[in-house]
Amino acid sequence: MNNEHSTASQDRRVNGGAIIGLIVSSVSLYIAVQNLQLSKVWLAFRQANYLWIGPAVALYLIALLARTARWQALLSSERRIPFRALLPTIAMGRGANNIYPFRTGEIVRVLLLRRRNDISLPAGLASILVERVFDGLTMVLFLILAGFIGGIPTYLRYVVWMALIVFGAALALVYALVLWPTLIQQMAEWFIARLIPHHFRPRVRNVAERFIYGFASIKSVLTLTLVLVFSISVWTAETISYRLLMNSFGFGADIDLHQLLLMSGAANLGTALPSGPGNLGTFDAPAILVLTQVGIPENTAISYQTLLHALLWCTETFAGLWFMWRSGLRKADLDRTLAEQTGD
Repeated sequence: MNNEHSTASQDRRVNGGAIIGLIVSSVSLYIAVQNLQLSKVWLAFRQANYLWIGPAVALYLIALLARTARWQALLSSERRIPFRALLPTIAMGRGANNIYPFRTGEIVRVLLLRRRNDISLPAGLASILVERVFDGLTMVLFLILAGFIGGIPTYLRYVVWMALIVFGAALALVYALVLWPTLIQQMAEWFIARLIPHHFRPRVRNVAERFIYGFASIKSVLTLTLVLVFSISVWTAETISYRLLMNSFGFGADIDLHQLLLMSGAANLGTALPSGPGNLGTFDAPAILVLTQVGIPENTAISYQTLLHALLWCTETFAGLWFMWRSGLRKADLDRTLAEQTGD
């Protein structure tokens, strides 16, 4: 009876998260396309040069390789995982983000990491948290660099300050876990002893300990350097892919480095918000806003962003599906694994 109640409670939380994500995506999409003129969008698609898709996809796949190398470095304190063994796991997890709402693909990635690479769930979650922090800080760095080049527009200044505060605080928390793990463990033990029923304390204590020590890898200067280098490499490759695809719609030469950094930073910080599958809306609205503010016609910007998002979605999803096929996995297997995990 308790298991049924727990599962129902988990289902309500998952459904609630999905609903919040869909609402945020819907509002973002409305903001992005409220002035849409289908005839002009269709004309832009008809006149586009699709030869730029190949180079853009190639750069995006290079970014995926850099993500894998970064994750390999972050997991090094647990054990050394061969690059070829880790690449399918990250590809399938990122593909799952495009299918499941509320970034559930990250949970899929951690579950696959445990199943395929024998890394505990808490350690896997810790590594993904560090990824998210460094992704956010890299985007803030891009926006600060844009500020030095040509200034931060008024409509983005609040976003930059908020992102700097949020991700700076997250980095401080991560390094508190890295530098004082014993103290943090003692604090966790104090809360566990007072808030967790006695029967569940050993399990919660074990999870907390594994999670806290899952951050140990970035105590190494070498690992931290690798994470920084690969984070910048990931987002540089992705940002260049955005720029290449602009050539398809004939405005690539009109976008300078300052404007490109603004567009990439704003769009990718938007994905930190809860959303539907594939960051629908939250990735698009900021990008379209920046492009229109720098002089790109709105319907051209909408056409470009639609193609860009579709291209990224297809690249990640099909890469994930290909590795699933190679591994003998089906979506039903992922659904079942998620259901079992939320039911625990």
